[in-house]
Amino acid sequence: MSDKAELPRIASGLKGELEAGASLKPTESNEKNILPSAEDLKQEKTHKNILSGIEGFKSDGLKPTETKEKVVLPATEDIKAEKTHQGLLQGVEGFSSDQLKSVKTREPQSPTAQIQVEQARDSSLAALSGFDKGSLKKSETLEKNPLPPAEAIAQEMEHMKFKTGIEGFDKGSLSHTETVEKNSLPTPEIIAQEKSVN
Repeated sequence: MSDKAELPRIASGLKGELEAGASLKPTESNEKNILPSAEDLKQEKTHKNILSGIEGFKSDGLKPTETKEKVVLPATEDIKAEKTHQGLLQGVEGFSSDQLKSVKTREPQSPTAQIQVEQARDSSLAALSGFDKGSLKKSETLEKNPLPPAEAIAQEMEHMKFKTGIEGFDKGSLSHTETVEKNSLPTPEIIAQEKSVN
């Protein structure tokens, strides 16, 4: 009985309204906490089974294997070579042809023109081999720019050595000396005496 006394009491006016049910409006209830479906429960169980399988897995049953690297990274030299190649390609692609000079290309000779040139050369060689040197006039060659004689070249080399010796002379190798005047100038008295004698 003591439990009933502690329960909250509804006011008598509200109690009458609730019992009569006259003032209540019909409403639809929205379920805010939706229970998971059977598929959701199945997925969660599968996930839990996978996790428990991973946690309880014993690696002792695995066989030892060696890892073979199939994709090998390039060496430093290969990377440098590729960068150089890419730099060359970019330089070629970005090259401005406006800076080039116009040049005319000589076309290769046609086969008939080449045969004519060879025939002309052969006939020239035949004419040279049969040439009579006796029909030539004698002439003397005058050398307009003669080379200097060996004495002049030797003299010039001596002069060059002398000049380089003067230009490259080290003043630090000289020793300090004091000058002693041996021919002294006459004193004013001697000069006056000579003047009076003359």
